[in-house]
Amino acid sequence: MKFLLRNWHLKLSAVLLATVLYTGLVFSGSFSESSLQVRIEQANALRDVFVLSGDPGLAEVRYRVANDATGIVGEGDIAVRVDLADYDMARAPEPQQLRVEAESLKDGIEILSVEPDTVLVALDRVEVRTVAVEVDHGTVPDGLEVDDPVVSHDEVQVRGPASVVNQVDRALALINIPASGIDVNEPVTLTLVDIEGQPIGTGQVDVDPEVVSVQVDVREVETETTVPVRLNIEAGAPAAGFALEELAVDPAYVTIVGLPEVLAEIRSVTTEPISIDGLTTDETFEIELQLPDGVTLGDGEPSTVTVTATIGPSVSSRTFVVGIVCIGAGDNACLPALDQLTITLSGAGDALSGLTASDVTPIVDASGLAPGTYSLTPALTGLPGGVELIEINPGSVSVTIQAPEPAPTPAPTPAP
Repeated sequence: MKFLLRNWHLKLSAVLLATVLYTGLVFSGSFSESSLQVRIEQANALRDVFVLSGDPGLAEVRYRVANDATGIVGEGDIAVRVDLADYDMARAPEPQQLRVEAESLKDGIEILSVEPDTVLVALDRVEVRTVAVEVDHGTVPDGLEVDDPVVSHDEVQVRGPASVVNQVDRALALINIPASGIDVNEPVTLTLVDIEGQPIGTGQVDVDPEVVSVQVDVREVETETTVPVRLNIEAGAPAAGFALEELAVDPAYVTIVGLPEVLAEIRSVTTEPISIDGLTTDETFEIELQLPDGVTLGDGEPSTVTVTATIGPSVSSRTFVVGIVCIGAGDNACLPALDQLTITLSGAGDALSGLTASDVTPIVDASGLAPGTYSLTPALTGLPGGVELIEINPGSVSVTIQAPEPAPTPAPTPAP
């Protein structure tokens, strides 16, 4: 017996080693090892916690399975999890390494290893806030102006990770104003932005409601232009013998306001009708302006203009064909080369109408001229007031001065 117990621990170790070697030899012939890609699940996610780090991806799982096991090992036979309850919320939202664990869901599968054995996880507390809705219509096209927008919701609720939600400043409703000038009335998906106007929280923050209705009235901008005032004179004339010398309007130009396409067709603004019929003296009128449809006067522009009509005697012209009278020839004969010439006079119509040819006979003065032929300038004198000589045609006349023939010598009387 003592012989059997001698060095018993060495003998026991040898037996155990042999057993292990035998078991390994048998086991290696009955089992096989393989690997499988399995998606990592996030377990124990709390309702008030937001996972910032997103999907942890896939893990490589090495496993051993008996060769006589039925069926093929699939992804559904192994569960790979990361327990979010292990995350230290006191350090949120700081990324933390959490252990990855694999579990067999089917008998006969032994998990050997999982790679990676840890993943980086970032969690944050869920925050809920109310932020204002703001409409951003961008640059308004030239020639248009817009009213203040009307939005179906002035505020919306945002829900998401506290570290992100606390950076949200407002919810923008981004719209475009069409160059056509059509009013905006459409649903708009809101965009969350920070205080700098940069988008934030996309895919992380929920907005309630996410879509709002926006209405914006768009209209064309009225412009202004300056145009002359055009007088509207009714049919009629000053009294007989009088004429309209001048019509003065003050102001002569006015500024009008309207849509560009309306103003483009307007060249002047017309007054109400003015009558000068029968006037004999100057007259001043206060006349209303006639504005086209869609046009108003600019700020400070008067709605009436002052029109001054200056009336004077009517002036006309009259031409006479008359003979020539030669004066100053004394005993000499004065013989003009022309029997007649024309004279043109101007003046008031009534003054001209009372003249006759004898009133306007021109003269040539031969005073002091010796017999001979001369070119003399005819003259006209004695015109009534208000009548002026415009022209004598021709302006010079050839005149011959002849001495008188001597008296014949009487024949001598015969002697008785």
